[in-house]
Amino acid sequence: MLNIGDWKAVKIGGMTAVGYVSNIINFSWHSKRVELTKVIWIKDNKYLLKKPSPGIFTEEQLEPIGDFWDKHQDKSTLVDLALKTGDKEWFKELTGEKQKWHTVEQ
Repeated sequence: MLNIGDWKAVKIGGMTAVGYVSNIINFSWHSKRVELTKVIWIKDNKYLLKKPSPGIFTEEQLEPIGDFWDKHQDKSTLVDLALKTGDKEWFKELTGEKQKWHTVEQ
């Protein structure tokens, strides 16, 4: 079952985008469209954090990210991601509330 907040990956051209499910839209009684807010782009094993941007996909296009976060436990990158997505609670969890919360200019 797909839920808002789930992390998923989607292939777009020659790149893979990683993001979180930000909305689930009932398209008809038997199908859904999923709004995925993309935050990380991967190409040639290089990672690029970008300004979060939503995109609409079918559930079948989305792939599980598996152990993506376990493999990429660079805490500073996760802190940057929490700032970019505006997730104050995740930021506090990552930093132990030791750093000052500030918003990222978009």
